[in-house]
Formats: sequence, structure tokens, C-alpha cells
Amino acid sequence: MKYLLCGILGVIVGFLIFYLLFRIANKERLIKKLQESGKKKLPKPNFTKAVLVAVLFTYFVGLYIGIKVTLMDYSQFGVLATYIATPTTTVIALYCWKAKAENLIKIKKGYPEETKDIPIDLNNIT
Repeated sequence: MKYLLCGILGVIVGFLIFYLLFRIANKERLIKKLQESGKKKLPKPNFTKAVLVAVLFTYFVGLYIGIKVTLMDYSQFGVLATYIATPTTTVIALYCWKAKAENLIKIKKGYPEETKDIPIDLNNIT
């Protein structure tokens, strides 16, 4: 059990390190772009991303607690599986919807003559 918790903690720390390295690399690239364009200030942090990071943090804390409870009482595995599957399914569905909307726009721009009779209503994509 101790090794499982260490493994989970290692994965979480690994994701955190990857995220921080990714941020540092992108920040350096952003600073270079700003210097080339003549701007002096970095853009303000995005509020939506801050909220997303907070929600993900609470999700992983809940996941850690759920795994700990499940290891003590295996009858709670169904609750843990639901806790993991619900947001995962929602994110996959929303990502597919977003990708579909972006692809429709790209197809419309790429083939304007062939798609002139096809209306694109981004509010009603099914």
C-alpha cells in the first residue's frame, strides 16, 4: 500500500514538474515574441485558466483521498470509479464538440466553393 501511494504521489509530482517546465519554456518564447513586436508587458493571466487549475487541484486531492479510502474499504471502488469517469467523460465529449466546431470552420474556409450551400451555425452543432 505504501508503494502504491508513493507511485501515485510520484505521478502527480511528475505532472507538476512537466507543467512547470512547459510554462517556463512558453514564457521564454512569449517574452521573445513581445520583444520582437515592441511590447513591454506580459499579458495578464487568464482567469479561466486559474479557475481550471484550482478545479484540477481539488480533483486530484479528491482522487488521492478516494484511492486511500478505497484501499481501506474495497466496497467504495464504485464511488471512486464514478468520481474518475464522470469528469473524464465530460471533458472528452466537450473536446470532441470543440474539435468538430473548429473543423467545420476550417473546412468552410478551405473549400468555400464546395460548401457555399452548407450553413454553419456554431450555436447549434449536433
